[in-house]
Amino acid sequence: MKTIDADQIFYDLRWAGAEEVTTRERNRVATTVQMVPEDCHSVLDVGAGNGLLSNAIASRGKSLLAVDISAVALSRVNAPTLQCSADNLVGVQDRSYDLVLCTEMLEHLDEPTYRGALREFNRVAGSAILITVPNSEKMRENMAVCGDCHHSFHIWSHRRRFTPPDLRFLFPDFESVSINAFGDNLRRYNPVLHWVRTRMANAWAVDDISPCPECHSFRTMTPSRPKLARYCDLINSNLPHLPHKPWLLALYRRK
Repeated sequence: MKTIDADQIFYDLRWAGAEEVTTRERNRVATTVQMVPEDCHSVLDVGAGNGLLSNAIASRGKSLLAVDISAVALSRVNAPTLQCSADNLVGVQDRSYDLVLCTEMLEHLDEPTYRGALREFNRVAGSAILITVPNSEKMRENMAVCGDCHHSFHIWSHRRRFTPPDLRFLFPDFESVSINAFGDNLRRYNPVLHWVRTRMANAWAVDDISPCPECHSFRTMTPSRPKLARYCDLINSNLPHLPHKPWLLALYRRK
């Protein structure tokens, strides 16, 4: 329960900020909505966040229940809500929703919660499960250092990464029918330049609305050599990059 409480504080603080919805994010939501199967009329959206996706699906006439541990996030959802952890879907009956939907949430969970969430999805989904996760994320690119307590943390509190093979056999009673990379191409940081930027310039990732999970400060470490950090950014922006789709979308059907 300690981890759940700490995560709840983190997300309450994060969702309390006014987050700008980027074009990339709107495109992600639009793609996910299109992938909701037509024969799935009831949807359980686990890890609904601020409801951007839940609201879009509910507006299309689907019966939807939004689940999240953050009451602050759920206050923005225009549909029925349930505040609980993904590994303990309190009061949700077996196979009671046609579709369990989980987008950009599994990467945030610690190991016991992650395993419990997979079991719960397998239990409550009647027909299908649809998930999205970051695609082969380079976790170090998104690490920050707190400017107050110097704790190192992922700016979005990601705890695991996924590749396409990782998604094939998540649910014992379901089989994967499609696993696809999608989204606007993402520019990645050159590993050597990233090492110089972080280790020599002490310049780490920054997200103004993500608090330090240890002390809850929003102040990130000031680079010790800001000119070197900017020089690394300039070089990186001019290097050739392979196109990379930032997300994976997997659809599963009950066997």
